[in-house]
Amino acid sequence: MTKKKTRFPKNFFSISFKYGIFSALIMAVLTFLFYMIIGSASRPVLVWNYIILLLMMYFSVKEYRNKLKGYISFKECYISGLFFGLTASILVGVFVYINTKYIDKQLISNFIAVNETAMKQYISGKELIKQQNILYRFSSPIFMGFRAMGELTLMSLFLPLLMSILLKKEKRIQESNESTND
Repeated sequence: MTKKKTRFPKNFFSISFKYGIFSALIMAVLTFLFYMIIGSASRPVLVWNYIILLLMMYFSVKEYRNKLKGYISFKECYISGLFFGLTASILVGVFVYINTKYIDKQLISNFIAVNETAMKQYISGKELIKQQNILYRFSSPIFMGFRAMGELTLMSLFLPLLMSILLKKEKRIQESNESTND
């Protein structure tokens, strides 16, 4: 069995990087608008960020597929979506750090309050105090940035699988054999 070589055009990275930057910018602007209109949030990554990540990943992989003349393998699709997602994750992580350090300083207090309330429902006593100490230790702007980056990175590991299922379009073996014989 011969192994099919993955072909990445020169503009592969530029497509994924362009859409990664664009989606991170959209997420940052919407998060900032949320803060200006509604107030401080209680989570570093809001729900619509996942929707934006999914939609922009779709457009990124679709553009990449179109650059390959409409045909893309499962592997190419997955790697393209993964690179896009990692780019967006890193940039959103940096934004969340800047946001919690300089703009939305209340976010960490809200995050701690929500998590403490949830913990009090399930644990008590020394275990609660131990968990609260861990929560306080890992609730700084830098950890909020890493948390946001981690959440979006995890989504970026699984969303490309969905994109690969939706957008994968390979040439039939017979079609590719005919084109090589010409």
